[in-house]
Amino acid sequence: MSATLQNWLLTTRGGGKLYAAKPRLSLFALGIMLVVFCAAGMPSQAYAAKTKPAPIRMTKATPPPRDFVRPQSTSARGLAHEWEPANELKTYKKNYLLLFAFLSQPNNFPSSPNPQNQVLVSNASGIKEVQFQISLKHDLVDFQEYGSLWLAYTQQSFWQFYDSARSRPIRENVYEPEFIYSLRPDQFSILNLGVVHQSNGESNPKSRGWNRAYIQPGLEIGEDGWRMLLLARWWQRIKEPALGDDNSDIVNFLGYREFELRYIEDENWEISVISRIHSTQLDIAAPWSSWLALDESYEHNFNVHLHYFNGFGESLLDYNQSHVTWGVGLSLPFDN
Repeated sequence: MSATLQNWLLTTRGGGKLYAAKPRLSLFALGIMLVVFCAAGMPSQAYAAKTKPAPIRMTKATPPPRDFVRPQSTSARGLAHEWEPANELKTYKKNYLLLFAFLSQPNNFPSSPNPQNQVLVSNASGIKEVQFQISLKHDLVDFQEYGSLWLAYTQQSFWQFYDSARSRPIRENVYEPEFIYSLRPDQFSILNLGVVHQSNGESNPKSRGWNRAYIQPGLEIGEDGWRMLLLARWWQRIKEPALGDDNSDIVNFLGYREFELRYIEDENWEISVISRIHSTQLDIAAPWSSWLALDESYEHNFNVHLHYFNGFGESLLDYNQSHVTWGVGLSLPFDN
């Protein structure tokens, strides 16, 4: 055995100092190295502060912007929409201005069964005149699903505009205020209950007037771009004292009911037919573009209007005299 190996064996067997010192020194050195290694592997507080990840903050997601959409009515368009309370003036009957109206037979001696209402001096009315009608309504009380209360007003005027010799007088004004209780069972039907006063505001012998209570159901059918309405009205005249009744026989000529049929195309043709017991009225209205078959792309605020009436009662003075009227002018669309 070599001298080196012999010395190693002697040392391990004898348990000498050399043996004891070497293991203790090696363990101590190993511990120091382990501490240094661990210390070197841990980052300093400054470095840790710099490298510490920022806390994750939960933020509420912002929804993408949306285009503003105007709230729509519960019934966008249609018969029920015409009677939907909106706290604004709405069209009631047709609003028109006939720039030229031709009468077949002027009523120069208006009469009535009441002796106080016999016109003995001729009116000398001309056969050409201007006629116009204004008709609006406004809701007063909204009872929600139980209906609504309305105030309506219609005025007809017959103006002898072409009679310059007599300073163009107004032949007659007819005033017609109404209170109407309206129900809307659905978007395409209505039921109106009303009380209406109609008079011309004249003194005797030209005074005419009457009061009625009525019921008026209405029904609508149609598709996109057009609709058709049927309105029926039955009334009962409210009796007046015989001495103060300007026109006691008015129901003999105007009857107890009327039917109206409307055909409406969006921003286009509007046709209305009103039938009573002894009269028929026809109104046809459309923009110039429709009459002349031109481009319909432009907006319009009024229609060109044709008017035809045949029978009794176009005005109150004419309630018991039949005549024919032709007229042409302008009118507002029903949906205005």
